[in-house]
Amino acid sequence: MLNTYFKDLTPTNKQFAIHRIASRNDATEEIVKKVLEHFNPLMDIQKNRVVVHRNAYNKLVKDIRREKVPLL
Repeated sequence: MLNTYFKDLTPTNKQFAIHRIASRNDATEEIVKKVLEHFNPLMDIQKNRVVVHRNAYNKLVKDIRREKVPLL
């Protein structure tokens, strides 16, 4: 059940979530950390997996891509 915001996770869980999301979306950990701190979605770590609601994850990926490719 999703009941914890990103900012309320422990430092080790934050780093784990940042690393997993960055490796899955081919982005740097700095960009993912910046987007996660700004967006602050509900998430949880269950059985070594990052659990995020589907719509929140889609918005997160969209924001990561927007940060990754600067506007001209």
